[in-house]
Order: sequence, then C-alpha cells, then structure tokens
Amino acid sequence: MSCLGGVDSPGACRGARRILRVVTSVGERLREVQRRIEELTADVRALRGHLAAAPAMELAHALRRRGLTGSKVAHDGGMVPASPAAQQEFYELLRHYSFRLFLRDVIKHGERFVLTDLLRYCSSASADRYLRWLLRQRLVSQQRGRFRLTGKVASFGPTLEWFVAEVLQREFGIPAAWNVRFDDIPGGGDFDVIGCQEGVCVYIETKSSPPRNIDAGQVRAFLDRLETLRPHVALFVNDTQLRMGDKIAGLFADELRRRLGRTAGRRRVERLDGEVFSIGTDLFIANSDPDLVGNIGNCLTRYFRGSGWHLP
Repeated sequence: MSCLGGVDSPGACRGARRILRVVTSVGERLREVQRRIEELTADVRALRGHLAAAPAMELAHALRRRGLTGSKVAHDGGMVPASPAAQQEFYELLRHYSFRLFLRDVIKHGERFVLTDLLRYCSSASADRYLRWLLRQRLVSQQRGRFRLTGKVASFGPTLEWFVAEVLQREFGIPAAWNVRFDDIPGGGDFDVIGCQEGVCVYIETKSSPPRNIDAGQVRAFLDRLETLRPHVALFVNDTQLRMGDKIAGLFADELRRRLGRTAGRRRVERLDGEVFSIGTDLFIANSDPDLVGNIGNCLTRYFRGSGWHLP
C-alpha cells in the first residue's frame, strides 16, 4: 500500500494523513493571522492619519464657525529644515535670542557672507557653531570660503512665525498653524499664528523688526484682523529685548482712543510685568525680554486662569 510516495502499513498511512491535516490547518491559521495583522496594520495607519489630521481639522472647524473659509497656509519664505529631527534641534536653537539675532544677520547678508559678518550679537565660537549646524542641514552652502543661503528667504518673519506656532504646540499643547491666509476678508493680509484648544481661539501677531520700525498702520492692521478673526485671546509679540512701553504701548493706546472714543478708558494699556502689557483680559503686548517663550506663557496663563472660575 502506497502512502505519501512510499509503501507503508495502513497505520503509518493514517498517521501521515493526520500529520498532513495538522500541517494544512496550521498553514491556514498562519494565513489567517497574517490577514488579521495586515488589517490591524491598516487600521493603525488610518488611526495615525486621523490623529495627525485631527488638530488641523479642529482648527479648520473653529475658523469655519467664525465664517472664515477658503484658508490657505503659505509656508514659503521660512528658513525651516525638512526632517522632524532637524526641526527639533532647530526649535531648541531658536529658543535662544542670540541664535535668532544670528539668523537675522545670515538672512540679511543672504547671497554672500563670511563668519565675521555674523558677530554683531554673538561670539565667534557661537557663530561658528551655529554656522556649522546650518551647513549640516543644508540651509547654507559654502564655496571658496564664503557662505550663502540655499533657499529664498527675504526676512526672518516667516521663520519666527513657525517658531511661535511650534511654541504653542510643543510647550502648551495648542494645535497651531502659521502664515494663514483667507479669501475675501476685509483688510486682507495674512494671520501669523492661529491656535485652538479647549474651545479657545488664540491669535498671535509676530514682529521681528525693532520697535522703531513698527508704526500705527501695523497696529491698526492687527486690530482689523482681530475684528475679522474674533479670537478669544490675542498677543502682539515683538521679538526684541528693547522696551515696548516707549512706543508700542503708546501706539495701541492712540489707536484704541481713535476707535473707541470716550469708552477707550475701558480698554486701557496696563503694564503687567517687565515689558509685557495687557489691554483688558484678552489682549496682550509682549517682547522677548527675558524670554520669548516665557512671556507668551505668561500671557496665556493670565488669560486661561482669568477666564476660569474664581471668587471676585
């Protein structure tokens, strides 16, 4: 009697067939396990995609509820590395005011510069370290002893917007978008940083130029954007360690008097701490002294704690 290609006893044949059935069953189970693994993998990928998109969708819905549709995010002009790991390093560097000043000089010289062009605000050792990092990330290239930007970067403004949006997300868990533009809105222009969390819409206007270059028109445009967006809390942030009270606070006081007339007293500009000012409980003016991230956090804390329950 032939069994599995050989001549064996009936008992041996039955044992061989039993083994074959077991092997076949195990193979079917393995295929089923493989199918389930593939399904779970697809589900995990879909869940990751949903979680990644959820903050952006939450922000988009918050804007739509305000009647703002057709938003576009224009990230051109920013000096931001591509990889997440490099962005983490870049974020940590940008927390230092000296690095932000260094980047301004890099952008200012743009097409042609040497190390000595970058020593206005930091030491030679720090500038050399910063420059080597930019070279490794290919944000700057070197040829014949001179350096140049690899991308088209007209100003530090877009990079500052990226950084402040990252501050909201990394430090305070507030999903944010930067350089947001809408179709057909009064006044036009772009909204530097918009965030949304706990049902609260946060808007931050960023300025990278010194206070002497900020005029009444820019303050007026900022308040116009507040009228359009209607955020719960807004910040006017100037990345400088120069005083804000000498000029910027006065520009806001003048514009509020122009808009509110006799009722302007209800919206006084008041100094909170250092060069951080408040206008009511939901509008703040701040610079970077002693720390940009800390000043933003101070303003957000005052708003969120002030809007919660407390005894009068």
